[in-house]
Amino acid sequence: MSSGFGSDDLFENGWASSEPTRQDHGFGSTAYGGSTYLTSSQLLGTDSSTASPAADIDLSDKIPESYREIWAHLQPKLRSVNDLESEIFLPLVNEQHLSDYQTSRIIDVLYDHSLLPPSKESNFFQLLGLVALELDLAGTGDYVTLQFKLNSGLPDFTPEVTDLLLGKAPPSQQSSGKKPGVSVPAESDPLSSHLASTSLDQNTENMLADHSNISIDPDTTAPEVSHVNDFPFITKYVTDLRDKFKPLIGAGDSVSIKEVPEKEGLVFKHINYSITHSLKLGMHSPAGQKRVTRRYSDFAWLLEFLLKKYPFRVIPGLPPKKFTVGASPDSQFLQRRRRGLHRFLNQLVKHPVLVQEPMVITFLSVPTDLASWRKQARVDYSLEFKGQKIETEFVNSIWPTISEEFLNSWKTAEANMPRIIETWTKMVLLVERYEKRQQQIAFDNGKFVEMINRFTELDHVIYPHRDPENKVLNTLNKDDTTSINDSLSSISAFFNKSSTYLIDESYLINTTVLEKFKNFLDYLYSLQELFDRAKKQSVNSIPQLQRKIEESQAKFDRLNENGTDMKGSDIAKLKQAIINDKQEMFQQLNKDWLIKSCCFHEFAMFQETHSKTSSPISMTV
Repeated sequence: MSSGFGSDDLFENGWASSEPTRQDHGFGSTAYGGSTYLTSSQLLGTDSSTASPAADIDLSDKIPESYREIWAHLQPKLRSVNDLESEIFLPLVNEQHLSDYQTSRIIDVLYDHSLLPPSKESNFFQLLGLVALELDLAGTGDYVTLQFKLNSGLPDFTPEVTDLLLGKAPPSQQSSGKKPGVSVPAESDPLSSHLASTSLDQNTENMLADHSNISIDPDTTAPEVSHVNDFPFITKYVTDLRDKFKPLIGAGDSVSIKEVPEKEGLVFKHINYSITHSLKLGMHSPAGQKRVTRRYSDFAWLLEFLLKKYPFRVIPGLPPKKFTVGASPDSQFLQRRRRGLHRFLNQLVKHPVLVQEPMVITFLSVPTDLASWRKQARVDYSLEFKGQKIETEFVNSIWPTISEEFLNSWKTAEANMPRIIETWTKMVLLVERYEKRQQQIAFDNGKFVEMINRFTELDHVIYPHRDPENKVLNTLNKDDTTSINDSLSSISAFFNKSSTYLIDESYLINTTVLEKFKNFLDYLYSLQELFDRAKKQSVNSIPQLQRKIEESQAKFDRLNENGTDMKGSDIAKLKQAIINDKQEMFQQLNKDWLIKSCCFHEFAMFQETHSKTSSPISMTV
């Protein structure tokens, strides 16, 4: 088999299969005992010892018409696996529809599940099904998915791929879809190009260490230039990212929350929160207002879930449950906690990724008790990257252009975030103090009005003007006292209006301005926590794996050269160890790139929060 498309020798092609070495190398389907996934026989309810051979399956009514056209065109040319490579895999790889790693995986499936020879019609149709699944979504071209799709119908090829396999598309026409005349870097598979022969970046202290030299072939990617021609493309890419997140649109009122007056619980009373909104969440969300009831512990569970599944996203935090252990929360604290939960929910629904998370939709839409629902539901806590592969465009075009600028900005923001948070926190405290002062001035003005009114009621004691019996003093004081009291009444009315205005202003500051200040402070804390999580959870063992592979490879070469009398089982174990290490390195490289992409997206979207700084400050003027 051609080395360019993966050898059937797993040692020569380290990406060939994730399955352990079998003693039986025949074409029979062997159960994969060490896998954490169900085998196809377990999943479909059949036994491998009694199942019918794949070649006997009737697929006439389950395949698209394009499969028949390709079969009619290639049938005379298909005799062996080498013919498959030259007629199907070679054109797809040359046009960058598939990578070498993907083709080697598909070939492994053919061997492992008796889908050979390709000259049999049912085998060929299932081969095309594997290719179509892999083209539709990388990583899904496996035997289990194929059997599922045989029941519901295999996916069709795009007209472009169909023409390519029928020999209608000219070889020089690339499938990237780029318009002629536009300068676009040449793309290659970012993870499998020359993996085993490249050196390693030893700078592992940086959370976002650059492993480009491991995963990218320098001969097949864009030349090292200033990427001036790519600047409009990169700018549009970042602009599109930022446009997905608009924190000022629909500010603050998307989700409403209030305390339910009746407390629940037999011994330990707890507070429920009524959440109302009219958001359309998910594809099948009904229109109209939705109302759910949640406890604080439900919010805590949701946050815990999001931190496990989306550790590299900007996730808002929750207000504390109580000040001190055993303390009874007062009304002011409960009000602050409710407002904190309100900010938490509204920041969630404005995040373009988190708002689409099924658990967030369930939290905001399912009216049942969440604690009871969690006991029955199967909640997937796996990382959001599960089953994903990094986009070639990001590795070959986006990252080489933006990486230096992004990493410098990331480091600068991370280093200065404590100072920024400290400064903004002091501003929040000053606004709170200003609001308290306005309340106190309003209270003092009210007291002043009260004292003026009390004085005017008592002034006749020392300035007689109401007692008819005091004819002389009453006559002399009446006009002057009445005039003075009218002036005092005008002053009292002024202070009374001033007190009302100050109370209204204080209420506005407390409910609107102060909440905007705290909302931005929440975003700052969220970004700081992202910095901390990224530093702790993005650790990998890529350098150690690279050294281990090199050492194992050197040991294997020495054994072959010296002709050392060594047991075949030991050599097989060494070969399998090298294969497993390469596959593990592939997975870690892929995750490393996905983390880079996710952190870059979050940092780019966070730039939109800058507009939230001017809104509260302008309202205080």
